[in-house]
Amino acid sequence: MLFTVISPPSPIGRTSRRLIPICVGVGLAAVAAVVMAALSPAVAWAYCGSNDCFGNTVNSAITVVHYQPAGGSNVDAVEPDTGEDWTITAYWDTLGSAPALCDCTATANATVYVTVDWSDATKSWSSSCTGCNSVNGPIFGVTVCLDTGCGGGAQIDNSWAYELVVNAAKTNTLINCGPNPQQLGHLSRVSYGTTAVDDGNIIDGVYCTEGSSVSPTSQSFSTTDSGPFECVYSCAGAAGPQVDIVY
Repeated sequence: MLFTVISPPSPIGRTSRRLIPICVGVGLAAVAAVVMAALSPAVAWAYCGSNDCFGNTVNSAITVVHYQPAGGSNVDAVEPDTGEDWTITAYWDTLGSAPALCDCTATANATVYVTVDWSDATKSWSSSCTGCNSVNGPIFGVTVCLDTGCGGGAQIDNSWAYELVVNAAKTNTLINCGPNPQQLGHLSRVSYGTTAVDDGNIIDGVYCTEGSSVSPTSQSFSTTDSGPFECVYSCAGAAGPQVDIVY
C-alpha cells in the first residue's frame, strides 16, 4: 500500500477546483497542490449579483479545511469527529443606474442552518439543511463533497477538507427599496458562520492514521462569498473562499 506525503503551504483563497478522487497529504498542502491544477468552473458575470447564468439559480461555495499549526509554516491536518454547524445567509440587492452600483444594501435576505458531518463508517461527508426549500427557495439546497483526504489505492480513509455549495435564487423581488417599490434584487453575497465545531484527531500523513485528539480554538469561524457566483450546482462547477478551522 503506497502513501504519498505533500508538504504544507499557506492557506489559499478563491480559486477553481474540482472533486478530488484521492489525495494524500499533510494539512493544506493537498489542497493547494491539487486545486491549482483543477479545471475552471463556469463563472457568472457578477456586479451586485447580476449575472449571465441561464435559469433561475446561481451557486455560492466555500472550501473548509481543518488543521492545527505545527510550527512555522507547517500544519497538521485534522479530521473532525463529526463536523460543524453553519448559519448561512444570502442577500439580494437592487441594481443602481450603473451595473456596478446598488440602490440598497441587504434589502432582502434568507437564512438556512446546515449541519456537516464526517462519517468514519462510510468515509464520506454529508450535510443536512434546515430552511432549504427545493421548490420555492430562495435557498433551494446545499450539497457537500470531499475536497481532500488520504488513503491507500483508490480508497479514502480519512479527510480534513470539504466543499460546501449553496444553490440560491438568482433574483428576488424586493418591496419598497429606495425611491422605487417592487425592485428586482440580485444575489449579491452569501455569508457563512459556524455555530458549533466538534473536536477532531490529527491525521498522520505518512500512514493515514488518526493521532491525538485536539479541540478547536473557537466555535466561530466565518467568511463571505461576494461572487462571482457560478452557474453549475456541483462541487466541480463552483468555487469560493476558504475557511480555516483551526485546532
